Amino acid sequence: MLALVLAFIVLGLAVAGAVTFTVQFAAVEDRIEADLRQEIEELEQLALSGPDGDGEPYQDLDELFVAYLQTSVPNEHESMVTLVDDEVDYVPGGARPFQLERPEVLQVVRAVRVEAATTYARMALDGHDLRLTVASVSLAGDDRSGTLVVGVDAAPVRDQVEGSIRTYLLVAAVTLVVTATVAHVVTGRLLRPLTDLGQATAAIDPDDLTHRVPVSETDTDVARLAAAFNRMLDRLEAGFVEQRQFLDDAAHELRTPLTIIRGNLELLEAGDPEDVAQTRALVLEEMDRMQRLVDDLLLLAKSQRPDFVRPAELDVATLTDELLDRVRLLGDREWRVAARADGAGAAGPTVRADRQRLQQAVVQLAANAVKFSDPGTPVTLATAWSPPDAQVRAQLAEPASRYLVVSVEDQGVGLEPDQVDRVFERFSRLEQARPVEGSGLGLSIVLAIARAHGGTVTVDSVPGVGSTFRLWLPAPGG
Repeated sequence: MLALVLAFIVLGLAVAGAVTFTVQFAAVEDRIEADLRQEIEELEQLALSGPDGDGEPYQDLDELFVAYLQTSVPNEHESMVTLVDDEVDYVPGGARPFQLERPEVLQVVRAVRVEAATTYARMALDGHDLRLTVASVSLAGDDRSGTLVVGVDAAPVRDQVEGSIRTYLLVAAVTLVVTATVAHVVTGRLLRPLTDLGQATAAIDPDDLTHRVPVSETDTDVARLAAAFNRMLDRLEAGFVEQRQFLDDAAHELRTPLTIIRGNLELLEAGDPEDVAQTRALVLEEMDRMQRLVDDLLLLAKSQRPDFVRPAELDVATLTDELLDRVRLLGDREWRVAARADGAGAAGPTVRADRQRLQQAVVQLAANAVKFSDPGTPVTLATAWSPPDAQVRAQLAEPASRYLVVSVEDQGVGLEPDQVDRVFERFSRLEQARPVEGSGLGLSIVLAIARAHGGTVTVDSVPGVGSTFRLWLPAPGG
């Protein structure tokens, strides 16, 4: 990347220099040509003004040329000569940078001279780069042929431009070196996280996810990429840890029924029909327990797939009655409906949810309420529209503005404050006053169903008073 940037810088400097100095050389040529034309124009004005300046034109070439050379003083890079009938007539006095009366110059002049016209020529003379203008001069009172030759040495002016080129090249080279050095240091610092990222990536394996990319600043895109990579590793490590723990817990849960089955089969008296019958019943019971555990594990594994839920538009007005019909047979409880959400509010008459998964989650919450409450006590079901509360905002990174809340409230044993945070953990069995059966995956499944819908599950509980579990489903357009 650095080489590419430097290549573009070099190309830019080259193009800028070429254009700039091409324009300067063209300007030099235009200025020299303008100076030569000015000399011819001065001769024409002098010839028309006449010897006395009264507008009576000159009639004698010698008189005109003498008057012209007396009034026109060549500069340090300029010289003149006049010819009459192709022979040298007059030259300016004083020191001159070069002599135009030399034979090689006169040869060029005679070659380019055109009667009644002004022509231009270019030649080299003793290190001088001459620009010549050859003007044919004729007067009405003089039948001779006159010629004015003015020469300008372009070499000094071109040397100045070429000196500027050398200065530009030197400055450009220094600029390029300084730019390359600074860019190398800055680019190295900016791209260091990419190098560290590559090293961290190479060092990562399933057995060690602890490697992180050191990031000291987060004000660059590359640093932000490294920080995002570190956050991804944090999530992966947490996922791997959770997966290992899950597998360990699953192995432990399956080991217990297998141990029970093995122990009873080893002690089985094949000749005792009563013992065989008791052992058969126990083995079938433990097999059912393992089957439920495996089914729950498969369900939790499926919850990570995108097709775990298949949302459709559900009518919220009839949802509460549908759920009540499915939970009232779970146990001898006083089943109540505290509130029914309808379509009159801003959220609309429907919610997008998977009907079967939603029923499964609510049935699981109602089954838990039955397990931890006494027969005949109330279990209250309710649905309502609500903005997210503090628990929802703490659990979801980008909560919706409005939710359909399905709540199940019991008057059972309740939960201790330290148990509330662990109640949704897999294989979680909290110490209660009464023994209950189950795999410890029920509430984990409920949470997985809620999260698959983009929502969550919260709980409020008071020991000895009861618990209220709330299933939050985002409202359409929320």
